[in-house]
Amino acid sequence: AEAMDEITTALGLGSYLEWDEDQRTTFLMRELESRRPLVPRDLSCSAEAREVLDCFGCIASAPSGSLGAYVISMASSPSDVLLVELLQKEAGVEKPLRVVPLFETLADLQGAAAVMDRLLSLPPFTGRDSFEIMLGYSDSAKDAGRLAASWALYRAQEELVAACRKHDVALTLFHGRGGSVGRGGG
Repeated sequence: AEAMDEITTALGLGSYLEWDEDQRTTFLMRELESRRPLVPRDLSCSAEAREVLDCFGCIASAPSGSLGAYVISMASSPSDVLLVELLQKEAGVEKPLRVVPLFETLADLQGAAAVMDRLLSLPPFTGRDSFEIMLGYSDSAKDAGRLAASWALYRAQEELVAACRKHDVALTLFHGRGGSVGRGGG
């Protein structure tokens, strides 16, 4: 998001970070559908933004099939997924990686189904037959305690299944559960 903020600011489009979710989603959808590139070749940006853009350049140059999924830590909105899709497009990734949102805080788990319902109703995702989601255990346990986090994880799974079923999308859940209690293990 910070890298995209540098891009939109440099192009005189405003501050991506200051836009609300609807503005971000509208912008990202428009750019995903556009045939012209968004990121100028001579973009002057911070080292952090350059690292993000270079990461997608590495993805684009990797042999097809050598990388699996792009997991978005701390995902909380449809724009998180759309942004990764756009950065892959901008980098020229021929066979885009699966973009997997990682819902890990208590608030993100509670909002995960609404995020997916909105995301799956957007044109790049309508008609998709499957989607992968990662669930985080350690941050939710830190937020709410192990018992409340377990309940939130259960509820999130039930609601995510219902949201995906509504859109006729097969759901794969990936459980990011570490071995120690501190990493979500039990």
